Amino acid sequence: MLRQQLRQARKARHWTQKEAAKLLGITERAYRHFEAGTRNPRYSTLVRLEQVFEMSYKELLVPDSNAKSGVAKGDNEIQ
Repeated sequence: MLRQQLRQARKARHWTQKEAAKLLGITERAYRHFEAGTRNPRYSTLVRLEQVFEMSYKELLVPDSNAKSGVAKGDNEIQ
């Protein structure tokens, strides 16, 4: 989920929510809502999230580690 990925990415960079919000050009309150999962960002903010966190939208929205390679969860499982 986006909220988990945002928190993890922010903490990995040792940023506060206030610092992340400033880099994104949004209010701290708006950023807190994204991390809490109570609101979703607009498309333009999602693009900015990709730039600031240096992650693709797939990495932000899909917690699966295979998001970078485009392999969907379960695609590589043998049945």
